[in-house]
Amino acid sequence: MEEYVKGAEPDRWHWCKNCKQYPRVVIQRRNWRPSSDLCDECLDIEKIELRKIAAT
Repeated sequence: MEEYVKGAEPDRWHWCKNCKQYPRVVIQRRNWRPSSDLCDECLDIEKIELRKIAAT
C-alpha cells in the first residue's frame, strides 16, 4: 500500500521516496491518493516506472 505524505506548507503530496522534494519532516500522512496537489516529480517517476512495467 502506498503512503502519501506532505511536509510543511506549501508542500504537495509525495509517494515516491526517491523524489528530490520528498519531505524530511512529514506533517500529514494518508493511505489513499489525494485528488489534487500531487507532486510533479512523483508523477513523472510514477510514469517512468509504469512504462518500464509495460515494456516487460
